[in-house]
Amino acid sequence: MSVKTLADGNTKVTLLAAAPADKNAITLTELTGAGAKDISCQILKSDFDYGPTGSETVDEAPLCAEGNGQTPGLSNFGGGWSIFRYWDPETGLADDTDDFLWEAAKTKGTTLYLAVRDSHKKSKEAWAEDDEYRYFEVVTDDPQRGERSGYIKYRQTLLHQDAALDKLVVAAEGGGEIENG
Repeated sequence: MSVKTLADGNTKVTLLAAAPADKNAITLTELTGAGAKDISCQILKSDFDYGPTGSETVDEAPLCAEGNGQTPGLSNFGGGWSIFRYWDPETGLADDTDDFLWEAAKTKGTTLYLAVRDSHKKSKEAWAEDDEYRYFEVVTDDPQRGERSGYIKYRQTLLHQDAALDKLVVAAEGGGEIENG
């Protein structure tokens, strides 16, 4: 029997070390190998909203139809995230280990490669063959300091470059362990 699943704690986001060889068939090695990092605990749950935003439309009514008819055209994507900052309690400076997403994304114009899994699996569960994912290649905008309550974090708009929706992870030789954030 299939089940519906609450979204709470079930979104896994991985920052890939580089663009995948095939965005439509990302391998376990690309998701878990050297340089791939789980960033699910580095971003704010309530405002991670990157994805499709609705397609352009093209007017394509045949002559015999009354009124206008439309068909979907180019896809549009948008949104962003808020990145939590991590600090060394001894020095008060940014933590060299845990502040890795900030370091990777803070500069405007940086290209990032993201794989997102929304499923019945918890976000901390490892990637596996046949996991469904959405792939996004994005460029970062300047991080913006938002509200001053809660943890120190910065909201960042992600600008769309490329995507692959609802694909399945494929097996590959030589996979490694993902770095956790």
